Amino acid sequence: MADTYVEADRYGFFERAGARLRFASWRQLGATRGTVVLLPGRGEFIEKYAMEVVGELRARGWAVMAMDWRGQGLSDRPLVDRGKGHIDNFTTYMADLRAFVDEVVVPGAPRPIVALCHSMGAHIAMREVAENGSGPISAAVFVSPMTGLRREAMLRSVLMLMPEVPAVDERYLFGTGPFILLAREFHSNFVTHDERRYRFTDEWFAADPRLTLGGPTLGWGRQAARSMTAALAPGYLERIDLPLLLVTAGEDRLVDSRTHGPVAARLRRSEHFTVAGARHEIMMETDDLRALFWEGFDRLARGVLGP
Repeated sequence: MADTYVEADRYGFFERAGARLRFASWRQLGATRGTVVLLPGRGEFIEKYAMEVVGELRARGWAVMAMDWRGQGLSDRPLVDRGKGHIDNFTTYMADLRAFVDEVVVPGAPRPIVALCHSMGAHIAMREVAENGSGPISAAVFVSPMTGLRREAMLRSVLMLMPEVPAVDERYLFGTGPFILLAREFHSNFVTHDERRYRFTDEWFAADPRLTLGGPTLGWGRQAARSMTAALAPGYLERIDLPLLLVTAGEDRLVDSRTHGPVAARLRRSEHFTVAGARHEIMMETDDLRALFWEGFDRLARGVLGP
């Protein structure tokens, strides 16, 4: 993996609400264009994006900062069983993001600041800027944003029948369970057509098992459903006044990409395009599909930085 991996210039932790949350930062190469804040999806971790994406951003002149969400990566996890993906409320994620930007990013980040967010990370960032404004962030890229889930109707139906108590909410969501490395077979994966990039994650799990994460809990599912409802409320998305690029994966089997068009139509300053043939993790896809993503990212960057 060493051919493309870029070790961070700085790793550290900041504390919020009783949890230590991990971050990393990389200096840019050459002339400074600004800073990209990388916000991964559920179950992801900093090192996954350090394999290629960080290097590609630095080669474009961007400094990069990234964080491990509460409950995954090497940030603190809320349950004794650290394999369960759990959260008490998505507003906790939002507050964590706000603290990361204010306490870690802003003090030393070259401007402008662009948020590059995937899936759950894009959902959290979308809600944060809708409710609390964009602050120091000048633009954002939402890749496969979690604005709806496949099989969401079934999820909501089951959750309605389950009492909202810790003993229930801390169980694994139906159909999921503890992490099993042997279960990560490439031929049945939902996220990429590129086996080499799919194996990046496996290599990191083997190198540091602390990075692994099992399925989400019922509580995570409950809070995700509530958060998506909040994000789609009338007038909510219309509050966002920020240049945005919303990128849809044409073959997404995790996020309901049919929600992306209506969401983009409600955003004041957005561009929306679909990478046909891509699965959920567009930045981990085959070279030709990734090239389409980078064309969109560079187009947004030119709009932010000017000619």
